[in-house]
Amino acid sequence: MEKIKVEDAVGMVLCHDITKIVSNEFKGRAFKKGHIISIQDIPELLKLGKEHIYIMKPDKTKIHEDAAALRLVKAGI
Repeated sequence: MEKIKVEDAVGMVLCHDITKIVSNEFKGRAFKKGHIISIQDIPELLKLGKEHIYIMKPDKTKIHEDAAALRLVKAGI
């Protein structure tokens, strides 16, 4: 996990959910963990007050937790 500027995060994977809160209108997830940041996401992230975000660095020795859970199910564990 690495903290970087939102503007430098294009193409990288978000490692946590980001919540959006609009008083008396909306409270929920704006971006889901695992989302790949695009150039179009930057204005919304900045609007949400995110100048820096945490991203996952690719690591071929590790897999996503959802994929790991599926492997365990298939293995009967």
